[in-house]
Amino acid sequence: MPIYEYECGLCRRSFEALVTHADQASQTACPFCGNKDVQKLISPTSIIRSSARQQSDRTGALGKVDPTKPQEVANHFREHGSRFGDSGFRGKKAWREGVERVSKGGPTLKDK
Repeated sequence: MPIYEYECGLCRRSFEALVTHADQASQTACPFCGNKDVQKLISPTSIIRSSARQQSDRTGALGKVDPTKPQEVANHFREHGSRFGDSGFRGKKAWREGVERVSKGGPTLKDK
């Protein structure tokens, strides 16, 4: 039984619904407001890749980052940082907060 994502046409909220084959003929209603004017959304998928392919993708992505632009570097590490391994500092709150701050255009350590 697949789980589908929907968005309500009235309250604009998103929700998931487990839909059986028999239920596909009937219309799904919004669990928040009861409206039956809902639209099925396209859900993201995941792709299983080998370790070598993952490393190749990370290397390729890093090559596209301009090292003179702190915001680009921070965005890259926010997206890929945890995939580089679990060395101590990357899991620290200060590291995550710093990357988030710089990725949004906030001051770098150099600017402070």
